[in-house]
Amino acid sequence: MSLKKVFALAAALAISGGSLFAQKILVGADFETRFDNREYANNDFNESQTLFSARLTPRIGIEWQEKNQLVVGVEMMQNFGQYNPQGDRFLSDVKPLMYYRFKTANVQANAGIFNRKELMGDYSTAFFSDSTRFYHNRLSGFLGRYVSTQRQKTYVELAVDWEGMYSEASREMFRILSAGRYTTRPGFYVGYAFSMFHFAGSKLNENVTDNLLLNPYIGWEFNAFFDFDIQGGLLFAPQRGRSVDHTWRKPYGGQLDVTISRWGLKIENNLYLGKNLQPLRNYVANPLTGGGPYLRPGRPLCRRTVLRDHQAHLQPHVGRLRSQILPRHDARRGRHGLPLRRNGTRHAAGRPAVGRHPAAL
Repeated sequence: MSLKKVFALAAALAISGGSLFAQKILVGADFETRFDNREYANNDFNESQTLFSARLTPRIGIEWQEKNQLVVGVEMMQNFGQYNPQGDRFLSDVKPLMYYRFKTANVQANAGIFNRKELMGDYSTAFFSDSTRFYHNRLSGFLGRYVSTQRQKTYVELAVDWEGMYSEASREMFRILSAGRYTTRPGFYVGYAFSMFHFAGSKLNENVTDNLLLNPYIGWEFNAFFDFDIQGGLLFAPQRGRSVDHTWRKPYGGQLDVTISRWGLKIENNLYLGKNLQPLRNYVANPLTGGGPYLRPGRPLCRRTVLRDHQAHLQPHVGRLRSQILPRHDARRGRHGLPLRRNGTRHAAGRPAVGRHPAAL
């Protein structure tokens, strides 16, 4: 179904359902830029490069009964300085967004194509690197989540992302994501994150590769002039490349993350101790993980430190263009607007991402 037909359907629903429900038109946009200068002097674990891109995502939708939202939009990406052998293009890439969201105080369900920042789970850099989160930022499938209203930051979620369709030109690929967190007492928490990526075959290549990653963790959040978040966990990554051999590789390790934030800035320090979590990365055509390259070390201890704008992870909202389609006595008192971004969204690279930027490979 084309975007034109989806938008026509949304308009028809808004008109035909006018006698039953109070509806709101939701309009907004999200603009992001990324500048990342990577220089790896005396270090060969990754390629030195500068990544500079911008993305604009306008959206429009309708909301009814304060629980249901139907949204369509488009992501317009430009990688500055990108070389195109077929001639210059106005934009590097354009991708659609279209999804339905049901949301209450406890339950949320998404279906369609939506931003991966809808994910609430704490997926560490072992799951998704910074460049993966930016350049491969859409999820196509389903998301379901339960959030406790009795315990702060307590939730469990499950998502399915269908990344490739079985054909002669592409391989069947899908990923299952799950995460949960339980606040035991103020400041202390336990949780987990899980990913299972199935990289199946195409009509011309029937090889199959599987990759799993499990990350149970514990953490402590507190304030001492700065906001601190200290988290320690285990990483277990069983994987098998049937195109290479039929052996299950089972690398593991531990990761300690320390985050300090104040004045809109955040410093992240990631310490990893363990085996190479990506042993098949150089053996299969499509890398199985979007995790950071420092997790495939030549020696068992690696550290990564990042300074970032903490405000970039806050969640903007789209405004309402009109709050009343029905008469005033039918309009319901609105809650907060349409969320467009969620902290902790991340997803895998390993194929040409939005804009086909080399950072995602």
